[in-house]
Amino acid sequence: MRAACAVLSVVALTACAPGATGGGSTRLAGLTLVPAPGGLDVAGSGGREIGFGRDRPGVLDTVARIEGVAPRPVPCGSGRDAYATAGGLRLVFRGRTFVGWDSVSDRAGLSCA
Repeated sequence: MRAACAVLSVVALTACAPGATGGGSTRLAGLTLVPAPGGLDVAGSGGREIGFGRDRPGVLDTVARIEGVAPRPVPCGSGRDAYATAGGLRLVFRGRTFVGWDSVSDRAGLSCA
């Protein structure tokens, strides 16, 4: 019984920690999004990436944690949805799937056009 109470206490305290929900503006220091042919590389993470094919909530939450601010919805054609990042990228989704990104000078995967 004591073990169960201890576990519940830890879970409750973890939920109260700043940034635990991903809705705060806590930025992960030392990490940067880098556009790549297969999605987004996360510089400073030891080789992690946000690859095309990932689920929308996971992509948006990860980008928000890295940049310290949630991407905001922006208009997109072709039956797709898009979100603008603080770093100037537009992330493109088809349904719930991350399918592309574009910027003023480059793009990979599918775009809004």
